[in-house]
Amino acid sequence: MPANIFGERFYGRRQPAWHRIGTVMDADATVSEAMKYVDIDFEIYTTPTYITLPDGTQVQTDHNAIMREPTTDDPHHRILSVVGGDWTPIQMRDLANFLDPISEKYPVETMGALGHGEKVFLTLDAGESLIAGEDHKLFYLITDHRDGLGALQIAFTPVRIVCQNTLTTGLNQAKVSVSLNHNRMIKADTQWYTQIFNSMLSAQDTVVAQMNQLAEFDLEDGEVTKILNSAYPKASPPRRLTLANGITEDDVPKDTWITILNDTKHLRDEYDKRVERVEKIRAGAMERFHVFNDEYPRLANTPWAMWQAVVETEDYRRGHADSATALFGQRANTKARAFKTALECCR
Repeated sequence: MPANIFGERFYGRRQPAWHRIGTVMDADATVSEAMKYVDIDFEIYTTPTYITLPDGTQVQTDHNAIMREPTTDDPHHRILSVVGGDWTPIQMRDLANFLDPISEKYPVETMGALGHGEKVFLTLDAGESLIAGEDHKLFYLITDHRDGLGALQIAFTPVRIVCQNTLTTGLNQAKVSVSLNHNRMIKADTQWYTQIFNSMLSAQDTVVAQMNQLAEFDLEDGEVTKILNSAYPKASPPRRLTLANGITEDDVPKDTWITILNDTKHLRDEYDKRVERVEKIRAGAMERFHVFNDEYPRLANTPWAMWQAVVETEDYRRGHADSATALFGQRANTKARAFKTALECCR
């Protein structure tokens, strides 16, 4: 996470939700109040893009560039991405105004920006709950992707207090969570959703009930592997290596065959490394599963135990412990796949 923070744009209340960095303020704050501590109210806008023809003529395309206004520590108009012409931003100040009534009840726990401002995030403290016999902190995670690669998302995200694991379940697991696309209705849709948000908060009980259900069943033969396979699918070979499969020395001239061998050697090496990497991660998750079973015999060999093994693997494995993908991105998706499959194992 530290390397991804845009400058020093991070606010934490008492103790950050999933890491221990940033400025910690011992006070409750609404979204607008928390924004005073982090400079993330920079303007995001779109501007037409052009191509230059061979004769020097400029022609406007049907795509726009997403731009960020200059900031004190990055004093340039920054291009964040190029998107279709319908992509529409929502400004942080508008989002704050919509969320302020909610954050009066559920104060801001964390807030920040990543990269050059292409992602902003905040968490709201929704109290605590007992899940699988342990205390958990409950949060609502709001993320906005300003790079055309994601939507504005509001998701329910519990955190297991004993180890600070973030129990991402996936947006489709709770009606209280939503994904709003960046079209021309983004501002109106966000305002409408946040207005009914308070009346939907009881939906979090559904997610908590599902999590508790994971602790009530024993895994049958093959179900550990099933959850593991869903979290960590087999590595896919490089496309050119797939295209070359089936071609033999008898099918092509000798010089062409030598070219194929030379071109695919490094691709085979790359594929072997992918396979090895996935197997190493899977082995690490299995090790965490066995450790969890030893530490928590009451929950041993349950879907909850296997999901916890995946969650802990993704939160702390080498090379990823300091990134934000535990909450949104590749590692969050891995957790969500594991949760969905673990839930299917509850009969």
